[in-house]
Amino acid sequence: MTLARAVLCALLLAQVPQLVPQTAPAQTLPVEVVVLDRDGKIADALTAASFAVTVDGKPRQVLSVRYVSRGPGASDEAARRLATGVDETLRLAAEPARNVLVVVDEFSIQRGNERVVHQAAAALIDRLGLDDRVGVLRIPVIREAQLTLSTERPDVREALRAVVGQATPTAGVNAVDAFPPPPATIGSDPGRAVTDPDRAAAVERAPTEAVAPSRASEDASAPQSGFLANFQVALNALRASRGRKILAVFSAGFSQGSVTRIDDVARAAVAAHATIYAIGLPGGRDDPNNPLDVGALERLAKATGGAYTLLGKNADKSLERVMPELAGCYVLGIERVPTDADGSRHALRIDIPRQPLTIRAPGWLVARQDVDDVVPAAISAGSTGSAGRGSAARERSDAGGRPPTASAASVAGAPAAANEASVARTLELQRLVARAADYVAGYEREYSMLVAEENYVQSVRGQRQQLRSDLLLVRQENVKGWTSFRDVFEVNGDPVRDRDDRLKRLFLDQSKAAQDQLLAIKTESARYNIGPVGRNMNVPLHALEFLEYANLSRFRFKLGGTRDVGGVVSTRIDYEETGRPTLTRYNQTGDVAARGWFLIDPASGAVTSSMLQFKFGGDGSTLELVVKYGRDAMLGLWVPVEMTESYSRNPFVSGGSAAAIDSRATYSKFRRFQVKAETEIRIAK
Repeated sequence: MTLARAVLCALLLAQVPQLVPQTAPAQTLPVEVVVLDRDGKIADALTAASFAVTVDGKPRQVLSVRYVSRGPGASDEAARRLATGVDETLRLAAEPARNVLVVVDEFSIQRGNERVVHQAAAALIDRLGLDDRVGVLRIPVIREAQLTLSTERPDVREALRAVVGQATPTAGVNAVDAFPPPPATIGSDPGRAVTDPDRAAAVERAPTEAVAPSRASEDASAPQSGFLANFQVALNALRASRGRKILAVFSAGFSQGSVTRIDDVARAAVAAHATIYAIGLPGGRDDPNNPLDVGALERLAKATGGAYTLLGKNADKSLERVMPELAGCYVLGIERVPTDADGSRHALRIDIPRQPLTIRAPGWLVARQDVDDVVPAAISAGSTGSAGRGSAARERSDAGGRPPTASAASVAGAPAAANEASVARTLELQRLVARAADYVAGYEREYSMLVAEENYVQSVRGQRQQLRSDLLLVRQENVKGWTSFRDVFEVNGDPVRDRDDRLKRLFLDQSKAAQDQLLAIKTESARYNIGPVGRNMNVPLHALEFLEYANLSRFRFKLGGTRDVGGVVSTRIDYEETGRPTLTRYNQTGDVAARGWFLIDPASGAVTSSMLQFKFGGDGSTLELVVKYGRDAMLGLWVPVEMTESYSRNPFVSGGSAAAIDSRATYSKFRRFQVKAETEIRIAK
């Protein structure tokens, strides 16, 4: 299969049917633009009158504007804004699941420096939503390569680990030019392999776009080797696929002899609805006779409406500026004229007069079809519930009736606030809660069959007990949501059951009896807890239940500050349970309201830390659980790494001495259950 077909087929298969398509009018040409304010955040309240457009130096009218919310929480944001009423020239839509392609320029990477790409690309993927579809394109291309976009992060990381630098330190030899011309198809000529015997030098040249006659003959004779030539082939193939594409290009720069292709490659990207975000790599190939042109990498990104960033020692901080730009874009409906499709180059310039804003816009106008975006049903502007979700299955569920959403009072500081700053904070809070809800829904869907080993040391007034358990994250049949519980297999070093046999029975048997046994295990394991209060909710993921779509209306949320968690600047939201009956019950009968906070990655919605607190019993008793999360490279998500539990009772209220619990649990050996042929189970060790 040629690269063009492989890329095209994979992307066509990866698309998800959308709800209620929203496109620009037929008499216009769509142009995607990102606008940033002084703080580097999306400026999302512009209308057609805000933009000044010229094509080939001549003014062109903007007939329509559509703002598209993108990524986690996008449907919620678009639905809420639809209810507020906006300028008639500004339409609203959503792109809940983004297509992200990690493109690695192996021509520019020296052998042995691949780890830089592995770490940086993994950091980018960690900041995406769990519904975003991600693929890896290595250039030069593997023989018989199959490019797929997937929500399965472990698969994507495995593809990244296959990256191999193609440049070797040489004296006086141009590493790129040393590669022979490409074969007609991938794998058609084994004798033309590059340094890596499993890699092809380049790929078939796809049919080029229509260009001016003076350019056509020049392109026909151009040698098809090096990154830009290969990349243009892939972009031409992407043109036939649906949807926008975010291309994260990791490169140390381009050969100076190839930079004349920059405009052609940029136009191919614009035609494919692809925006390039270039990440400059340190330690490119060492060839003083032909150094790599890093400036060309930046020019390419900007010409597509993207941006360039130089990778530093901390990948998360280097990518911090890029992530907000992926959260939304405008689609301008530019007045169409007959010469737009004549095959000539048409330079495009977009300005926003008299406003201190940064514009990311393509440098070329290309005749192309618009993208179908989702237009969810409008919801209350003060609501905290979600209007839609990323995957097709969840979108169909929403169409039939969404779970109840919160009232306007559920968000502290609702949009009725008198000043713009308060309104902006409220909108930021709503976006953050919606992104976290999307993340929890994806977390449940993708990783609800995990088991981790827990080492839980409980201490109460001189008494100490150590529990070793399997912590199960299970999505039960016919039960909404998921169940997180502890299955104790060792107490103070003494085994209490046959560990593996019981796990196999639980996961192989989906009968009602087995489901009842899960509940029995939850109760049984709770009796090993020591201290003055009985409890079965002291598991690390209990608080995530509060961020499920169906439960958002039960809580009041408030925006807090920020904190660095594992290199990710996370935003704090405080919560307080207001719904009754409460989700957690005291002595099976009384309400006990939860309160606490979450630290959330504003880009992906991932929960990076949490605190849960209960006050109950009428005696000043307080139970508090603090959970720290860490990124698991194998699973591709944040997992709990530590939980601290504390319980205290006010002696002046209760009439007795204070009884305290100070406990700490740590988590390791996360692995996923895999059931095969209904009779076999494999636990990845």
